[in-house]
Amino acid sequence: AFALSQIFTVSPGFLAYSSLSEQHMYYYDIFVKNAFATYRDVLKRVAFSSNMGRQLSHSGSTSVRTGMDASGVMRFPDENYAREVMQLETIGLELMEMDGTVIL
Repeated sequence: AFALSQIFTVSPGFLAYSSLSEQHMYYYDIFVKNAFATYRDVLKRVAFSSNMGRQLSHSGSTSVRTGMDASGVMRFPDENYAREVMQLETIGLELMEMDGTVIL
């Protein structure tokens, strides 16, 4: 569970609550309950958690799809969460061989 919490990190300071709060403990419980689950299952649970939603700004995003809003301004979906999941929690920033060595 601890190793998973180091991969799927959220910042209690950024989210304005204590790391000992019930909210953070609920988030950590995701890893305790799914310590032996598949990575996909853990990623799905984290993606639907309110802490990750606030951290990566997909919670409360007013833009659902591309289109014009009431004032005539073009709105685009918030793609921060998708980018962060790809870079930080799945494929990473480096192109790698199957054995994990970085391709230069």
